[in-house]
Order: sequence, then C-alpha cells, then structure tokens
Amino acid sequence: MTAQPKPPSSFLNVRFLGFAAALALIMTFRCGASDFVHPGILVDRQSIIDTQTLLKRNDPVRTQAVEVMKKSSLARLTYKSQPHAQVLCGPYSQPDIGCSDEVRDAQAAYTHALLGAYLNDSRHFMVAAEIMDSWSETLTGRHLGTNRSLQASWAAELWTRSAEILRYTSRVWPEDRAKLFGEWLLDQYLGDIDAMPECVNGNWYASGIEARMNIGVYTNRRDIYNSAVMDWKSQFPAYVYMKSDGAKPKPQPNCNKPSPSDWFNQKQMASGLAQETCRDLPHTAFGLAAFINAAETNRIQGGTLYLDYADRLQQAMEFQTSMALAPTPPKWLCSGQLKGSLAGTLEIGYAQLHGRMKRPMTNTGKWLSLNRPSRGQLHFIWETATHGMEITDAADTSPP
Repeated sequence: MTAQPKPPSSFLNVRFLGFAAALALIMTFRCGASDFVHPGILVDRQSIIDTQTLLKRNDPVRTQAVEVMKKSSLARLTYKSQPHAQVLCGPYSQPDIGCSDEVRDAQAAYTHALLGAYLNDSRHFMVAAEIMDSWSETLTGRHLGTNRSLQASWAAELWTRSAEILRYTSRVWPEDRAKLFGEWLLDQYLGDIDAMPECVNGNWYASGIEARMNIGVYTNRRDIYNSAVMDWKSQFPAYVYMKSDGAKPKPQPNCNKPSPSDWFNQKQMASGLAQETCRDLPHTAFGLAAFINAAETNRIQGGTLYLDYADRLQQAMEFQTSMALAPTPPKWLCSGQLKGSLAGTLEIGYAQLHGRMKRPMTNTGKWLSLNRPSRGQLHFIWETATHGMEITDAADTSPP
C-alpha cells in the first residue's frame, strides 16, 4: 500500500541567512529545556560547520565524498517516497512488503538532510521533510513478520538522524510536524524494536541499541537513551572478543546458548574477532557500524563509551581490516574462508580512535584508503562525507 507524499505546510528558505546565525536562531527556539545536545545524532552543529569549511577549501576527502553523494539517485530533488500503511518483513526481507521502500526512503531523507546542511540548500531540506511527513502520515500499522524488530531498527536509525538535522539546522519543517514525527517514532517503532528476540545475532542488538538511543535523543527521553547506553555496555563486549575475556567469549546477556555455536563454530579466539566474522564480513559491518554510530552519538551527548571501550573497539577494527587486507585468511580462522566485504563503514571509528584519540590504526587506515569514498548500505551510509579524514598511518605493511 502506498500513498503520495504531502509537502509540509510551510517552508522558509535559509539560503539568505548565514548558516551559523540561522542555526543559532533555530537552536534558541527549539532546544527548550532538554539536556540533550541538538543536533546530536551522529553529527552535531560543529561537525556540520567543519564539513562546510572543508568543502569550501576543496578538501579532497570530503569533496569527493559529497560529490558522490550528490550524484546518487537518493539525492535527486525529484525523489518521490513510497510510504506504506504497514510494513511486513520476513527473513532477508522475504516477503518484502514495504521493507525495501522504507529503508530506501529513510536513506533518501538522511541524504537530503545532509546535503541541505552541507550545501546550505533548503531544496534538499524540503525533500527530506516531504519524505518524512509522507511516512509519518501513512505508516499506522507498525511492522510485522519475523524481521520486524530489525527492520524497525534499520529505519529508525536513519529517520532519527534526518529528523534531528532537519529540526535543528533548518527552518523548513514546522515545529508541530517535528514533534508529531517524534510521537510517531515512539508509536510505530519503539515497541517493535523492543520486541527484539533473544539469542539473535549481534548485529540485531546493535541496530536496536542505536535506534533506541537515537529515538531517546530526538524525543528528549532520557529513560530510553540511558537504557540503550546500558545495553550497549553489555552487548558490545559480547560481540567482540578480547583475550582478557578468557578462553571463551563473553555470553550474550539473557542468552544461554553455548558461545562456540553463537560464533559460527569458530573455536580458536583472537582479540578483535567479532561474533559474526565467520558468518561473513557484511553482517560484521552491520554490527560494528551500529555500535560505532551509537558510540559517536554518545560522545556528542557527553558520554564515555569510546573512552571506556577504546581497546576493544580498536582491536575489532584492526583485526577485521587486517584479515580483509590479507590475500587469504589463516586456516585457523573461519576454516580459512572469509566471505564478503566490510565496505561502507569504519570511517567514524577511525576518526575517533585515530583522529581524536591518536591511537595507531594502521590496518584500518590502509583499508579505508582502498575503499573510499564509502557509500554504505541499509543503516550506514555516507560515512566518508560525514567523518572522513586524512589517512595518516596507513603504512604499507603486511597484515598480521
């Protein structure tokens, strides 16, 4: 079931205002008494201004990445959404009744929100608003099917980023629409995300955590946000192994399955190995991207997930990229076979661990230099455009 999108009731063009002045004005009226930083989901005000500055200077990393974004079909000013009254998703989105449409439209809204902010172009903001309003007016039957929790998480991870940028960096979205969108997220997404089954692969939990954290920030619900942070702290150590954990990985909370079967029959452990590495690298990327994105939002909000779990995150990124760079994986790992690619993520983690924290990330740096600019998929896209930095430690060394 589809419906044509309806445009917001009024638009105000911000191209005639200086970005910083316009943003300060918007923040004054829209932040209210919230103790959250706004915009504060994955990107904040300073990062948007920094990207604008880099684009004006023709920074090669950001400029190329934004040019790729601009050429995407998601970035077309003629983009039309395909909202559904109900979304039904089975395993691997089979059946697919609204699943692909929902994620693609959420990606498009995020793409237009970023371009509106980076290019100071209200036309992109208006497209984002049209997409988001069309879905919030149409989807009333929530998510169904065995993949409903994961589907709701993927979409909510994206919707919240778009809404946060649009609400706090533009003047094209009336505040009543912005508030209604938050109520819609609570009504149509939070319950489905909270219905996450026990003992599923870790990328499910990671996306659910990021989605809940983002919803908490956007709706100014500290209880939702804090609960997601606590779950991040319990789930991430169960997703990435460290030698200090002992002979076996930490068990997933509330899951009594033996660890080896959860790790796709990988018996020999190594620091940085992820629960889904031996499943395939794309699913590992799904999980790591969501955990990293949530940690980035937590950093913006003054949290310490990065600081408290830096060693484990560094090992995870360096291990996965060292294996991705190797001509062939060692025989002890995944029976000597690694499937797929990590492409599309790790930029945000690299910007934090190497850029801000100055940790050596040689394998990650080298791998990123070979996989730029990133486009991504599902819930993680355009990471080079939002967080890409100069690679400074990608020495041409053989992976371990």
